[in-house]
Amino acid sequence: MVKSRRLSRSQALVEFALVAPVVLLIIGATVDMGRGLLLYGLLSGASRDTARQATLDYYSGSNTLPPTCTALTTPCSLTPLVTGAHLLDPLGATVIYLDSTAISSPPTYGTYVANADPTQPGTITLAPAALTNTVYVFIYELDSSGGPTPRWSCPTCAAANGAMVRTAGHQRVVVDFKLKWRPVLASFLGIPAAIVFDAQTVNRLEF
Repeated sequence: MVKSRRLSRSQALVEFALVAPVVLLIIGATVDMGRGLLLYGLLSGASRDTARQATLDYYSGSNTLPPTCTALTTPCSLTPLVTGAHLLDPLGATVIYLDSTAISSPPTYGTYVANADPTQPGTITLAPAALTNTVYVFIYELDSSGGPTPRWSCPTCAAANGAMVRTAGHQRVVVDFKLKWRPVLASFLGIPAAIVFDAQTVNRLEF
């Protein structure tokens, strides 16, 4: 009887040792998937909110400085445009935004391929050196008024192309947030895999 109980316990331990890694992997994958869905939801919301603000004349001069309405006698409570992406800060994501070095080119952390229809957004691809768990911000204007299209924020280009980040005439502004996310399970298993979440919003300027 005693030998039978010991054999039963040994068998249970062996079965647990075989099943436990699979169960833990399933639990880890489920938690990772839930976190990924949460990140994507926040990314999409931040993209929509940022695009809504980008359509305002208050932001026509800069993506990084406070809007002009903060200088009114009764200042507005709006913040710089790119702060919208910081909704993901509590989840450990880093946010990066850079102005461009040429009005027709995206920031250095991405490449842009124009759409066959110039009134529609093109395709943005992150540079291979893009960091994981990082949100990269792309904001540009599709300028159908005869100016450069797409039109990126380029302070050093102001002399040739004007100081305004966006031009009047109900142009389209595109806000594209890209998050290069590496699941915790992939890091734990040593798998060099990353998923790029893309949240793009297109709105028409209100001026």
